[in-house]
Amino acid sequence: MEESAYLESAYLESAIAGLIYLVAGVRLYRFSVRTGGAPERLLSVSLVLWGLCFPLYNLPYALFDESMLTPFSFASRIVLHMGTIAFLLFTRRVFRSRESWATWLVVGAIVCLAVGVGGSAWVGDWEGLYPLSNPWYWLEWVGRTAPMAWMGIEGFVQYRRARPRRRLGLCDPLVCNRFLLWGLTGTLWVILELVIIAQKVDYEITQRWTPSWDFVVGLLEILPVAVIWFVFFPPASYRSWIEKRAAIADAAARSSAEAANRFDFAAEQPGRSR
Repeated sequence: MEESAYLESAYLESAIAGLIYLVAGVRLYRFSVRTGGAPERLLSVSLVLWGLCFPLYNLPYALFDESMLTPFSFASRIVLHMGTIAFLLFTRRVFRSRESWATWLVVGAIVCLAVGVGGSAWVGDWEGLYPLSNPWYWLEWVGRTAPMAWMGIEGFVQYRRARPRRRLGLCDPLVCNRFLLWGLTGTLWVILELVIIAQKVDYEITQRWTPSWDFVVGLLEILPVAVIWFVFFPPASYRSWIEKRAAIADAAARSSAEAANRFDFAAEQPGRSR
């Protein structure tokens, strides 16, 4: 496949990712209006802002106008970070609303984003493309990646806590699975940020975008929001599958417990002499 075909595929993936973020964000906002849920509204704002980043970034390439690259790329960064701030507030509201350290984590990430972007602009890296020569890039990267890592950790921690409760019938199987999906979402976003670093390092060295990196980035942009879709809007077949798995696991656990009880009872009986 020629390089132009690879690039077209990468831009198509980016457009699809942006559309999915926008659709998911709008649908989640409508859901939050019906339920009155503030966390859902924060996340919907985050998804919509992230969705807007894609057309802002890709428009100059679509119009073949290099003079628009820097201003539109910088605007895309600002919108991206506005979405990240909304995402930070969502994570704090859902998981750690009463923890003072969570508030400081939110403030710290926002400071990293603001100082990182400002420092990058000061040294002339308006697009944030040069991690090797721009030390401010890494401060911005920390501010962007920390919220994703936080979400992933919280998801897995809450999933670990929810599993015993689910086995006792104190947690719905879908709720338990939702925590696992949040953990996977955060993990995928962190992987995306690591891949973006590799892509930009490669660009800074070669001064050209590598089609294979564009393809991988586009794919990793789509996967997390697809997982989020299953969190809030799981298809009936997926809900049925989760519930059946939980029922099978519960039946197996009961069977094992009954077998263990029978064994203990038999061991306690006095031996019989012939």
